[in-house]
Amino acid sequence: MNKLYCSTLLLIALFIGSFGPITSRLPAEPSTIPEPVYYGDWTVQKWVGSAPISTAVDERIIGMKASYTKEKASFGEDEMLNPEYKEQEMTNQDFVRAYRTPLSDLGIYAPSVKTVHIRNGTNPGSFLMIKDEQTLMMLWDGNYFEMKKEK
Repeated sequence: MNKLYCSTLLLIALFIGSFGPITSRLPAEPSTIPEPVYYGDWTVQKWVGSAPISTAVDERIIGMKASYTKEKASFGEDEMLNPEYKEQEMTNQDFVRAYRTPLSDLGIYAPSVKTVHIRNGTNPGSFLMIKDEQTLMMLWDGNYFEMKKEK
C-alpha cells in the first residue's frame, strides 16, 4: 500500500510539474515605467536669478533649444550620445548648502526639488531642476534659467 501511495504522489507531482510555472502562460505586460518628466524638447524662456557667486548673465542662452532622451542629450549645437542621467531629491536646506540659493528664489515653493545631473556634461543644460512637468530650471555659471516644454 505504501508503494501505491508513493507512486500516486510521484505521478501527481510529475503531472503538475509538466505545466511549468503559471507565469509563463500569462501574456507579457507592457512596460508601465513612465518616461522621466525631463525627456522631451525644451526652450529656455528667461533668466530667473543668480547664485551669490556667478558670471554675467549670458543672454544668448535665452531662446536656445534643449532635448533630452534616453539616446541623446542636446543643448543648442552641443549633444551627447547615450547620456547618463543621475536624479537626486534635494531638500531646500541641502540646495542652499550646495548652491547658496533658496528654492523660493527660483519660484519653487516646495520643501525639496528633484535635480538631474547629466554625467560628464560640461555644457549648459547638464544640471536641471524639475519645477513641474512643463518647467525645468537650468543652472549655468551661477545663473538660473527657466525652460518650458515644447508641445
